[in-house]
This record gives sequence, C-alpha cells and structure tokens, in this order.
Amino acid sequence: MTTQIFVSVGTDHHPFTRLLDWIDEWMEERTPGSVDVNLVVQHGAARPSRHGVNHELLGTDELRAQYDAADLVVSQVGPGTIADANRAGRLPIVVPRDPSLGEVVDDHQVAFGEFMTARGRCRSVRTREQFRTELESRLLAPPPGLEDLPAFALPARTVATLSALSRTVLASPRRHTSARRLVTAVRRTA
Repeated sequence: MTTQIFVSVGTDHHPFTRLLDWIDEWMEERTPGSVDVNLVVQHGAARPSRHGVNHELLGTDELRAQYDAADLVVSQVGPGTIADANRAGRLPIVVPRDPSLGEVVDDHQVAFGEFMTARGRCRSVRTREQFRTELESRLLAPPPGLEDLPAFALPARTVATLSALSRTVLASPRRHTSARRLVTAVRRTA
C-alpha cells in the first residue's frame, strides 16, 4: 500500500527550509520495507525537497487536487491551507513558522496553530520529535475523529470566531495590528 503525502510551505517570501529538512530527514531515515510513500511538495521560496515531485508554486485548482489526492497533508500554519485540507476531509499536520529563524515576521502562526488544534481542525507540532511522532502515527492509523470532519466547510463556531476577529481588525483605529493583539481578540471571541 502506498501513502500519498502532500507538503506545502505556502507562498510567503520567507523560505521555510526547516519543514523541508524535517520531511527529507524523515524520508531518509524511514525503515526499509515500511509503508511506501509518494511525496508531492510545494516548496515556495525554499529549496526543493530531495524526495518526491517538487513544485515551486501551485494554482488554486492544482492545490485542491493535491489535497483531494493526499492521504496526509503537511504544511505551514495557514488558514487557507487548513480550510482546504479540511474540505478535502484531511486533518493536516501543521508546523508554525518561527520568527527567530527568519521564517516569518512574528509568531502569529504559533497562536493560530494552537487555536485550530484546540478546535480539532489540525495537529500543530513545534519540534522535530513531535513531527516524526505524528507522521509515524498517521501512517499506522488515521487520527481519531478524522471521519467526523465535514468535507464542505469549517465548523460554524470557527467561522464565526474568524469573522469576529476580522471585524475587530478592520474596525481598529490603529494602522498596525500585532500578532499579540490578534491572539487576544481571538481568545475573547472563542
């Protein structure tokens, strides 16, 4: 049996090489004779993966086709990625970009990954060990509750929370909204 894994780092101009390093190392250290893996990678500004089929960027239709074809989705923490994976019935493994490594400008992906994990929409992992453990466990069995994911949309409460957050940001008299302020607004509306 072959498992199709789709990895996406998004389209941000900051390279997210760490995620590609983790997936490459995992592929290279897998036990021979274990589950076969077909890997498709959208690498953006980062270097291509050493394994599988690489794409710098994919269009919307191509991305959705990859989510539909994948048995497992691995990505940066992005609202669109999580929503699209959920629509395809996938519970993605997400890795937040780290501002201290030059992968993003602030820590908003950490907060959003935790927010969406708490709502059962993804599994956010922050260390190489968590990443490997989650990948290996997914190859053995689907995550609990995966069959309960609706294939058509995010849950109404999450949509309402994100809508309220958007209204908060748009109504703000400030010109700059910090990640900390966004997280505070999310926690108030959740």
